[in-house]
Amino acid sequence: MSPLQVPRTLIISDMHLGRPGGARSAAAFDGLVSQFDRVIVNGDAAELHHVRYQRDAEHELERFRDGCVSRGVRLDFIAGNHDPFVSDVRSISLADGAIYVTHGDAMHPAIAPWSPFSRSMRECFEATLKATPIDTPLDVARFNAARAASLAEWRVMGEGAHVSTMTNIALRPHRIAAVLAYWTRYPRLAAEWGASFAPRAGTIIVGHSHRAFAKTVNGRRVANTGAYGFPGTPHAIVVEGSEVRMHRVIDRSPYYALQSAPSAKWPIAFHKAPAGARHSGPRAVESAPMMNRAAASSAMRSMDVE
Repeated sequence: MSPLQVPRTLIISDMHLGRPGGARSAAAFDGLVSQFDRVIVNGDAAELHHVRYQRDAEHELERFRDGCVSRGVRLDFIAGNHDPFVSDVRSISLADGAIYVTHGDAMHPAIAPWSPFSRSMRECFEATLKATPIDTPLDVARFNAARAASLAEWRVMGEGAHVSTMTNIALRPHRIAAVLAYWTRYPRLAAEWGASFAPRAGTIIVGHSHRAFAKTVNGRRVANTGAYGFPGTPHAIVVEGSEVRMHRVIDRSPYYALQSAPSAKWPIAFHKAPAGARHSGPRAVESAPMMNRAAASSAMRSMDVE
């Protein structure tokens, strides 16, 4: 098999198992996962650290694991901000680096700028980044800072991660503005993260924002798989052979299924900068991934969404 050909792989994210309003159940994925050789869950698989939902989340997550194992499907979890300890893995590269997968929470120091606890998360993120040993690669430092910031949100709340609903968003119009601003800038943030930490990747796959999209930014294809909870519409990425496809996930009770026609598709390819393109991210990070923490923090501020 060519390095740019990948076994049939499914990538989903933001299932939020165990939480009302999230994915219906682990069992609902049985028919879907059985069609693939490998399944990657790109963050926020379950509400593992929310006191109210933890027991159900743990049960559903174990059920999801069993469903994959019993069918001989390789399963990989990438940690997100709602399940930061589900795995030590924070990113996965496929096709010899042509595809890069990460949840996306580490791309912004406030983790979720629309959260009422975004200030606490930002303060914890920046303090953790500043205290990180200087020989730590910057992407690893930001992943660790994002994990610490997520835990800070739970400590402030006293029961677990904040859950956005239509009601609590509507009661605070400024949060609607924050969500819309983040949605607008998120594709650029993901492309700049890829330029810094996965420069060969022509495809960047993220989740986190709950808004599905597939866009080309600075010569990279950036795709977001949406979410199974408010305000998202779930999508899935299928990587097969030499092609990437994005499908909407349809609830055909009692199972989830992929919409037959993809909403987007493109070939697996390494990144080639378009003629005349300028890299808008922190160029110093590409040439010096192990830099002084203070310099790194300053360089990465260009990736913040204010």
